[in-house]
Amino acid sequence: MDLTYATIVVLASMMFVLSGMVGYLYWQQTRLQQNINSLSIVVSTLVNPPEVDPEPITAVPTPVVSETEAEAEEEEEEEDEEEDDRVSVENVTEPPAKETSPPIDIDELQSKTAAQLREILTQKGIPFSKRDSKTVLIELLKATA
Repeated sequence: MDLTYATIVVLASMMFVLSGMVGYLYWQQTRLQQNINSLSIVVSTLVNPPEVDPEPITAVPTPVVSETEAEAEEEEEEEDEEEDDRVSVENVTEPPAKETSPPIDIDELQSKTAAQLREILTQKGIPFSKRDSKTVLIELLKATA
């Protein structure tokens, strides 16, 4: 029995030491992360300095107004704000003119390179993936023709 007690004590002490090491590493990681964050803040302020207003701000004395006058002014401001909060809309009679590109001959698409096909698709405003093969690009052009 003495051997089992000894192994349990050794394993428990190893677990205690390992958990202490993990805690220490976590503490070091948090300190490192805080330091990196503070450095990034300093670098961002050096790269993009805050804009300073060239005109000095001067304090303007506020006139003393009685409570009844202040309430009347507040009511007038509320009425002004509530008058017309609608957005004006312009009447458009004609849709905007689209740029017309020359019609594409579907038979000539096979002779073009993938880069040329991508260029045609971007000119027409048709979305495509950069990984698309030449056959997929041709199918896209045929579908929109």
